[in-house]
Amino acid sequence: MTDFNEMDNLEVAMSKVSENLIMGRKRAGTGQKGEPTQKQVIIRATERDHERWKQTAEIKGISLAEMVRELCNKAASEALDCQHPMDKRKSYPWAEICTKCNVRLRG
Repeated sequence: MTDFNEMDNLEVAMSKVSENLIMGRKRAGTGQKGEPTQKQVIIRATERDHERWKQTAEIKGISLAEMVRELCNKAASEALDCQHPMDKRKSYPWAEICTKCNVRLRG
């Protein structure tokens, strides 16, 4: 083992942390099927909130990061995507348009 006097503080800290790590593999989270996650968002939370979110994700059988992604994507979809019913849409071979909000949905 390396003498801790010769290592910098980061190495010492990482060595201590690695002593208690349980090595394993987790499924990599993705935004869409086949699309790897590349960006990171840091969220500040209270200890209580973090524990509750973590427990909820464990109950759902997913990671906390995946749960947060799902919730954020749902909120973004509700805010940015047309939510009008299908009968308010006009379909053409080259595009689909919502006649209620005049948004081009496809094409």
